[in-house]
Amino acid sequence: MRRIVTGYDAEDRPGIIFDGEPPTVMDFGSIITTELWVTDSTPPDLRSTEDASLREWEIDPPSRGTSFRIVKILPLREEEKAAPAADEPEFLGEHATDTLDYVVVLSGEITMTIGGREETLRAGDSVVQRATPHDWVNRGTEPCVLAGVLISTRP
Repeated sequence: MRRIVTGYDAEDRPGIIFDGEPPTVMDFGSIITTELWVTDSTPPDLRSTEDASLREWEIDPPSRGTSFRIVKILPLREEEKAAPAADEPEFLGEHATDTLDYVVVLSGEITMTIGGREETLRAGDSVVQRATPHDWVNRGTEPCVLAGVLISTRP
C-alpha cells in the first residue's frame, strides 16, 4: 500500500513530504490495521514535517484528535471463538470507542453487529459509527478491507 502525505518544506513550498509504505502496521492475527495518519488537535498542525503515524498505536485517537486507517479483517474460521481470549485486545470482540467514526467498505464484505442486530456490508457501503458498542465479523470467504476516520469525542 502506498501512502502520500503532502505538506510544506523548510522553504514553505507545497509538496509531497512522505511517499511510500505506511510505517505503522498492527497485526492482531485476524485484524490488520494500517495507521495512515493521526492528529492530536483540532484544528490540526498542518505545518509539521514529522510523520504523525509514528506514535504508540491505540484504538482511539488522541483526545481532540483523529486517526485515519485501513483495516483488513480476515474471514472467520469455523473453529474460531465468538469472544476474544483474556490476552487479546478487547476490540477483537464487541467494543465501543469514544469516537465518531466514518467507515467505508473498500472490498469484501463484513457483518456489523450492534444492539442484537446484524447488518452485512459490501464494497461501497458506509457506516457512521457514533460511539456505540459494536463488532465486525467477516463471515465471507475473502478478506474485507475497510477505510476509517476516527474522530475523538473526548475533550
